[in-house]
Amino acid sequence: MMKYAVSTILFFAISTAVLFSCAKWKDPAPQDLGLTNPYCNDPAAVNYNWGFPGRADNSVCFYPNSLFIGTYMFYDSVYRDTLFVGADSTIITLSSIDPDPTHSKLNLTGICGLNIKLTALPGYQATVDTLIGDTSTITQGQHYCGVHDTLNGIISRSRLDSPTVLRMSFLVMTDSVIATHNGTAKKL
Repeated sequence: MMKYAVSTILFFAISTAVLFSCAKWKDPAPQDLGLTNPYCNDPAAVNYNWGFPGRADNSVCFYPNSLFIGTYMFYDSVYRDTLFVGADSTIITLSSIDPDPTHSKLNLTGICGLNIKLTALPGYQATVDTLIGDTSTITQGQHYCGVHDTLNGIISRSRLDSPTVLRMSFLVMTDSVIATHNGTAKKL
């Protein structure tokens, strides 16, 4: 009889343990962690999620085109192959193309009286848009000073150096020659 009593008690103990182990979990009440640091929550912004975790506040966002907007003095050095051909300087203006929901389109003026279209990227770069040519042609980019000239290239800004200096590198292709324009642009 004692055997049966021990077996019955053991059976009820195991059954009770299994019953309580199957109870539904209830989340504890949320706690205020004191995270008040504002961060940008817009994926199109350069500073997306900088400062996370914290409080989402898109008023602290800055966008790719805002890294470049302004008036600059462009100091240009021209090369054909590796041969230095000449230097020049001119005032250029980079402005946002409105309306631009992506905050990435720019307009460069001040070179040959042209409006050069660029696309700014979150990685502190802006590239010349391809408006003529495609991957199957040798010349891609935009019209430049001459009728048969094509411009393509890149503008970059250092994340660490002065925010007022841009590095510019353009490739100009003509019907007979390829010229490289390398220089810096300092904000006025």
